[in-house]
Amino acid sequence: RGMGDFFERLQKASRLYDNNAPVYLRSHPLTVERISDMQSRAQESPYRQVVSSLEFNLVRAKLRAQQGTPREAVGDFEVLVRDRKSASQAAARYGLVYALLRAKDVPAAQREFEALRALKVSSPMIAGLGAELRSSVGDTAGAQLIYRDALQRFSQSKSLVYGYVAALQAAHQYDQAVRFVDEQLQLDLADFKLYALQAKNYAALGQRLQQHRAQAESYLLQGQLAQAVEQLEYAQKSPDGSFYEQSAVDARLRELRKRLLDDDKRKKNGG
Repeated sequence: RGMGDFFERLQKASRLYDNNAPVYLRSHPLTVERISDMQSRAQESPYRQVVSSLEFNLVRAKLRAQQGTPREAVGDFEVLVRDRKSASQAAARYGLVYALLRAKDVPAAQREFEALRALKVSSPMIAGLGAELRSSVGDTAGAQLIYRDALQRFSQSKSLVYGYVAALQAAHQYDQAVRFVDEQLQLDLADFKLYALQAKNYAALGQRLQQHRAQAESYLLQGQLAQAVEQLEYAQKSPDGSFYEQSAVDARLRELRKRLLDDDKRKKNGG
């Protein structure tokens, strides 16, 4: 239902560009007929009220808490909590805690977090916020405990996974972080952030070959093939790898160099 309005705004904005319009607008002209078609389809579709989920409200609160100055954000959420103007009191409390953390008022953030916990709502975002609070006062052990417990309940939560790795890094437990990331990569080999985290931990351990090897995979998953090749070339020159590790790097480097060469040929041929 908002699609017609959205593209009407986009069409008005495109007039300001004249011939310098973005490629998307040039290749997808927004004719009046197309906008009218969207509006007609919306009118023919039966209305269905969708209730916003807790996670939606929490994400919205987190974004709102990042707007303006920290004190302005705190003031906004204090009003929402006090006057119960938010559709979700849990989200309002969550946003207030996040805003107080931005304002570096940790004691107040901790008090509000206890009020949030009293609402008896369960979410990986709330658990992660609790761990952030522990980390903010230097309690990395407490943060790790929260992350481990939350991951038992929300094993698919990426934010908890990344947060737990960060907590291990903060405690200089790089070996444990490497093992944990390895376990996570067995579940999802397409997560470029995990490879980037792995690279940071290997760097902290002084394992240069593995550092560059992991960073190469992170770049590759982001479509940065040339950078991935460069990282593997660094890995190839690293003196700290075993024969097996060096062989794996050599094989992967040959594979990616071939892909890079094929890409260059396609570009030259206009493909």
